[in-house]
Amino acid sequence: MAPFSEKKRKKLLLITSSGGGGHLQAAKAQAVKALAEDPSTQIIQKDILIDIVSKQFGKGFVFLWNFSQKKGNVKFLMFLLKNIPTADFLFGTFIFVKVLYIILSQGVDQIIDTQPIGTSAIIKAIKLARKITGKPLRLEKIVTELPTDNVVHFFKPIKGLSPNDRAFLKLISTFPLLKKNQTADAFWQKNCGLSENEVCYESFPLRPSFKKYINSDRKLNRRMEIKIHVNSNEEKFLISDSIKKGTLKSEIYREEIVMTIEPNDKVSTILLGSQPTEEATIKYLKKYIEIMRRLGSEERHLLFVFCNAHTEHRNSLLKRVHSLIQKAEHYPVNLNIIPMCFQSDDVIATLYYRSDATFTRSGGLTAMELMSVAQGQIWIHSETRHGAIDGDTLEKGMPIWERGNASYLQEKKGARFITPETFFDGCIPYFLPHIAKAGIV
Repeated sequence: MAPFSEKKRKKLLLITSSGGGGHLQAAKAQAVKALAEDPSTQIIQKDILIDIVSKQFGKGFVFLWNFSQKKGNVKFLMFLLKNIPTADFLFGTFIFVKVLYIILSQGVDQIIDTQPIGTSAIIKAIKLARKITGKPLRLEKIVTELPTDNVVHFFKPIKGLSPNDRAFLKLISTFPLLKKNQTADAFWQKNCGLSENEVCYESFPLRPSFKKYINSDRKLNRRMEIKIHVNSNEEKFLISDSIKKGTLKSEIYREEIVMTIEPNDKVSTILLGSQPTEEATIKYLKKYIEIMRRLGSEERHLLFVFCNAHTEHRNSLLKRVHSLIQKAEHYPVNLNIIPMCFQSDDVIATLYYRSDATFTRSGGLTAMELMSVAQGQIWIHSETRHGAIDGDTLEKGMPIWERGNASYLQEKKGARFITPETFFDGCIPYFLPHIAKAGIV
């Protein structure tokens, strides 16, 4: 018998995508789960486009996707999504050959996929690998969106599989959002060609920091400490100088800025995606300052604003937020704006949990995290240019999969659609105790 140290390690192949943050975060959550179950597991993570199709093409796609997210270019995002079948056709052979090679050369024992591209090709590689290795391999595909009729980029390729190929698929999701008189079985049959019995319901693929807040009632009599990580001296200056504009005290260290949220603080968070939509973030910030100026509230407001990566000597979103704060006339006495760049899961989870209101986009993992831990008002940003406040018009200002996630959040968490132009109307319940006092309405 081989010594324990020589015991064969399980090898897990994680297929994901760097386009957006949700697929990667879901993969990260699966890696943590696998290592918790068996610490000896070897994780082999591959990006479907960068590592499997072409490094140059993959990085180009990721750049276009993230750039479109930052600019709020819904039409181009939809164009990219609609061309997933084209990518499957063009790169199917590449994906089949490379996935088969990885499975055989690495001795893979389990395959988990958190992205929508190449489903058919991956399954065909798994079928051949099963014949060669004798291992009971199958594709465990995790849907990184809340299941609605709008998740076409995941569901259409699955529905297009042959019955034989579909037998090698394990679809992992959560309970779907159903229409009136619709059954879950009818939902899965319509969208994936699967019966409900063929779908594995599991909890959301959450990052570890979010799990500690699930089913936890928010204690308003408890202080909460926030530690913001900084990557450079200029980044540290821009954040700390913005904080000084308000009354919030902070402790500044070499690589982090620490502050405390008091029990009676009113907390809001602006986080418009893993690649924050820049112009919308600036507009919401201006509107928030304007409303607070008009209210003259005695209640202390903390507004946490997530920015993208900051590069020195460039006009990053962080630098624009800092400039806006410094140039604001008649800055509200009790408003404290805390901008920051990318942060750890722990910071995001704590703010989602503690915030009385969250400005957000409805990406899949973001929606799942909000579903799990958010206890305040959820405002879902729309890129509609019409300035209308009705739900149908606002829904058109977001990609189709985000519309589905938004509808799910609306149904289950009372989320509301807003734009910077409709923000005041949408936020009346949030500011209502002070609006009447200020004589604004």
